[in-house]
Order: sequence, then structure tokens, then C-alpha cells
Amino acid sequence: MAKLRIEFLKSCPGKTGLPVDGLPEMAFIGRSNVGKSSLINRLNSGPKVARTSSRPGCTQYINIFTTNKNFYIADLPGYGFAKAPDRLRRQWTEWIGWYLRERQTLRGTILLVDSRHPDLENDLSMARFLREGGKPYIIALTKSDKLKRNKLAQSVRTAGEMGPVIPVSSVDGNGMNELLKWLTTATATHSARS
Repeated sequence: MAKLRIEFLKSCPGKTGLPVDGLPEMAFIGRSNVGKSSLINRLNSGPKVARTSSRPGCTQYINIFTTNKNFYIADLPGYGFAKAPDRLRRQWTEWIGWYLRERQTLRGTILLVDSRHPDLENDLSMARFLREGGKPYIIALTKSDKLKRNKLAQSVRTAGEMGPVIPVSSVDGNGMNELLKWLTTATATHSARS
């Protein structure tokens, strides 16, 4: 499987400290504990670079990663349930909204959705938000290894109402080549237009 070479760059509290060199960025967004960090680690050709935890709300800043394909990955705080104070969760919501709508170098978004729960309201709301924003996005249907083929096919159909879907698994690598192709194509195409 082709992989990216990914390295952690820095954690940014909101707008503060985000890259200013104009390279394209791809956002990873999803509910708390959906597997954003695990997916980034699986895409990487080297050791783990993103901190993972079974505790929701582990990602509390916008974590920026560099890649060998000349684009950044922005791992955004999870939405939905998280063991964090209300004030902090409101702050995350503001950051996410601003970043996805206003960030000029953002070229696309990977919306991670748990394949076992493909129709939760907060995921549907995020998909609508991304669609209204007009930038490319794709749904990475995570934890696909946990479902049997028929259940996964049903989950893909359900999630497909939100947008284009790639079933993925950080455990067995399912869908990683397809996701990597989407990432590199979106950043190359859209950076060329800028």
C-alpha cells in the first residue's frame, strides 16, 4: 500500500500559529473518538505521529502535520461527546467553523463517520455544513473491519446520502489507497487553481 510520509509539525490553539506559507491543507474532522488520529497513523509510512486515546476529546487543538506530498493535514478537535468543559467545547466549535469556512488554504475535508453509526445527527449536520461550504469533501467510513460485508454495504448506502464514501479501517488498511489517491488528487488539482 502506498503511504504518505507524515510528520507532526505543531498544535495550534485556534487561528494562532497556523501555517502561513500557502501550501494546501486537508482537514480531518469527525465526532470525538471516531478514529481521526488512528487513520492519520495508518496513512503514515513511518511510526505513529498522532496521539491516540480511548478517551473522547483527546485532540484539543488544531494539530498540523506535514507530508511528503507538499500539503498539510489539519487534525481538528472532535465534535459531539467529549470529556471536556463546556467552555472548551464551545471554543472547539468556533475553531472548527472558522477553519472549515474561512481558511483560504483548505482544499478539502475528510469527514470521518463510524461505520456502525452512519446516520447520527451531528454527522449529518457536519456533512450539510461541508456541502454548503462548496469545497471538496469525502466521507471516510471508519472501523469498517468491525462489520460483516452485508452490514458494511448497508452502512455505505446510508452514509452515501451525505456524500461520496470510502470505507476505511485503521486496523487492516482497507480503503487506504483510495483515500490517499483522493487526498493527493484534491490537493494537486486545487492547489494548481489557486
